[in-house]
Formats: sequence, C-alpha cells, structure tokens
Amino acid sequence: MVNKRIFLGMLVMVLVLGMMAAGCGSTGNTPESFVSGSGGDTIILLRQGLDPDQAFREIIFILNRHNFQPEMMNPEAGFLRTRWNTTWTHFRDGSSERYRVQVIVQFNPSRTQVIIQAPAEFSIDGGTNWREGYDRRAVETLRNDITMAIGN
Repeated sequence: MVNKRIFLGMLVMVLVLGMMAAGCGSTGNTPESFVSGSGGDTIILLRQGLDPDQAFREIIFILNRHNFQPEMMNPEAGFLRTRWNTTWTHFRDGSSERYRVQVIVQFNPSRTQVIIQAPAEFSIDGGTNWREGYDRRAVETLRNDITMAIGN
C-alpha cells in the first residue's frame, strides 16, 4: 500500500515535470514583446525648427542601427516602411524565422509629428500562418532613440 502510494506520487511528479518541460520548449511560445492585435502606435513631437528632411535622415540612421532596412521610402510624403526583420528576437533554440518585425514611419502633413508603428507577426507552424500584432519592445526602443535624436 505504501509502495503503491509512493509510486503513484512519483509518477505524478514525473508527469507534471514532463509537461512543464514540454511547454517550455514548445514552438508556440510567443516572444515576451509580442502583443497580439492592433495598436502600438506612438507619436513623437519633433523639435521646433528642425528640418523635416534632416529628421527623416536621422530616423533612417536609427532604424539602420537597429537592423531595420528601408524597403519603401517617400521623403516628400514623409513615409518609410522597412523590410521584415527576423533577427529582432531569437528563441531559446536559436531560431528566429517564426517571428518578424517591421517598422512604419509616417510624418503628419504639417511635419511636426512622427508616428511610429512596429507591426509584428508570429508563426506557430513555421511560416505559413502568421498571427498579427505589434512588438512592444521595438516601439519603446525606437520611441526612445528617435525622441532623443529629433524629439521635443
């Protein structure tokens, strides 16, 4: 009776620990900075008197420093979109192909504000079906860096 109780207790512990370990190694875990759904926009007020073209160049410099490569730019319209960055977050197993972040920068028409977005996509199945959201860490990092360079 006692041996059976000890055996069952140990079996339960092994099963619980096994499930915990399997959950930690699962490929379905999203990065901590991923927020599902829409949102995550941040607005930065530009310093008064700052030339919008100079602000645009500073933003490109900051994006490049964080490995976000411009894909589409229109300085006259105040718009910039980067390529998908798959190196922004790495998983415990060293992979990064399941998560990608992009940055979209838009100036308001009067060129006094910049709107930063960091859409992100996470794939549980290895790249076929993407769950959309945004990357909180990218938004915060870029907001801080851009504000320091050109913000009010």
